[in-house]
Amino acid sequence: MKSIRWKLVFLYLSLVFIVMILTGTVLVISTENREKSKASEELRQYAIYIEEQVVDQYDSRYFQDSLANLSFISSSQRTISGHILDSDGNTIASSTAANSEEFPRFTNSGIISALSGQEAFTDNIRITDSNGQTAKVMGYSYPCKGEDGRVEYVAYVQMAADAIDTTIAQTTRSIVVASVLALIFTAIIGFIFANTITSPIAVLTKKADMMAKGRLEQRAVVKSNDEIGQLTKSFNTMARELKKSLGEVVDQRNKLEIVLHNMTDGILAFDERGNLIHINKSSYEMLDIDDVNISLKWLLNKLNVSVSDIQPNSIMDLTINENDKYISVALIPYAIKSKTNGMIAVLHDITKQSQLNNMRQEFVANVSHEIGTPLTTIKGYAELLLDGAIDDKSVAMDFLREINVAADRMKLLRDDLLDLSRFDTKVNKLNRTEADLVEIVKGCCRQNVIVAENKNQSILFTPPDKEMPIYADVGRVNQVITNIMSNAMKYSDEGAVIKININEKKNSYHLEIEDNGIGMPKEALNRIFERFYRVDKARSRAMGGNGLGLAIAKEIMDAHGGRIEVYSEQGVGTTMVLIFPKSRAIHE
Repeated sequence: MKSIRWKLVFLYLSLVFIVMILTGTVLVISTENREKSKASEELRQYAIYIEEQVVDQYDSRYFQDSLANLSFISSSQRTISGHILDSDGNTIASSTAANSEEFPRFTNSGIISALSGQEAFTDNIRITDSNGQTAKVMGYSYPCKGEDGRVEYVAYVQMAADAIDTTIAQTTRSIVVASVLALIFTAIIGFIFANTITSPIAVLTKKADMMAKGRLEQRAVVKSNDEIGQLTKSFNTMARELKKSLGEVVDQRNKLEIVLHNMTDGILAFDERGNLIHINKSSYEMLDIDDVNISLKWLLNKLNVSVSDIQPNSIMDLTINENDKYISVALIPYAIKSKTNGMIAVLHDITKQSQLNNMRQEFVANVSHEIGTPLTTIKGYAELLLDGAIDDKSVAMDFLREINVAADRMKLLRDDLLDLSRFDTKVNKLNRTEADLVEIVKGCCRQNVIVAENKNQSILFTPPDKEMPIYADVGRVNQVITNIMSNAMKYSDEGAVIKININEKKNSYHLEIEDNGIGMPKEALNRIFERFYRVDKARSRAMGGNGLGLAIAKEIMDAHGGRIEVYSEQGVGTTMVLIFPKSRAIHE
């Protein structure tokens, strides 16, 4: 019996059944006692009647005739038999016998009590009639005393007890019928009452099951102000607060997921069994993995680390090189209630830092080398002058000119470095004005035509027949174009043609400077704007280059909102495209 509804109905039925049994028992017993008391009093009156009308009025010889003439009909129409016994307990007269030979003999406890002087009522007496059938009777024994107080006779009266049994049986049947009806009505009323209690509980149980499955919008109707109603209100409050709290938890989790997913650092989390429970996009990119079976064991094998190497409450830092990427890995055990529950791995891409460190080291080495060459020249010629070469004026003048050239080279290097430093620190301000790109290019061609003629080269530029306005620092733009043209002439052989074209686009002008020189390999195209980088170091130094020109040109173009694109093929030539925003586009 799992349902509380049936438990309540069973409880009500049991309670009513017990009450009806107790009540019925009391009623039966009280009815039986009342009937017996009534019968006892009636029999006593008849016994006294026999004493007064027979014993006291006649001689013992006439007891039988006198007793036969008496009427023994009870108030309930039940037949009563009267008998007179002598002091020895022998029947000497009977209303049921015609002569002495038919006198019945009585030996019950009531007669014995009467012979001793005590009247007594006796029930549940069993007698057998002439047909051999047994009957149940009640008797009353009344002592008839003489003048000396001795018992001379006993008036004994009997009455059948079947009427009392019938009355008790009817009462019992009535009680049984009433009990059955009471139990039926109790079952119906109990079921209705139990249903009023269990129905709201069943509704709450169903809604609680739905909440357990994630449907937190459940609400129950409050139909009363009793304990069930209070429980329903509490359930609704709990559902509302649970939905609110779970919503906050989900929001926090989503925010955390978004933060972790969009972090530039890689995050991998493992549980106590080493299974992966979280990984973000950056981790896939850093480790260059796709859908692999990632576990703590897999990661430790990749890092060449064992679990025993990791100490609790400590962080292990190490660096790995993964596909030309330098990745810093921090392994962090985490604990809940002082028990280690897993491991977190934080990945940080330090490739740029490593590259910057390498570039810094290379930069220092390049600067030292670039300064070392003119310093060596200056020191060497200065020592020769000190050793006596100064006395030979023509030789001394040659030495001084070399010293001057070396000093100019150092000054140019210093100026280029200062330019780059100002661009890096954003303090190199541009003096921008409205200018015509066509006129700037014409000026650059005029400045470089003599240099080109000295190498038997030619500059081919057909200016467009319209102005191309830009908002720029003319001097800086001239510096960029001159640098590109100078490189084109340096790295082209005699007789080469430097072609210059300007193309107009929707929001920009494309200035193309094309040569048919030595060109560059593909691997150099992404590095030519690095500081001190040279494709052909020996040839560049022989031509006086320091590897900073293109780096400065890129900084100038970036400061103007433009850019430089390079297209080159080794042995064929190089095309540099300078992209300038239109003046109107800049102002807008």
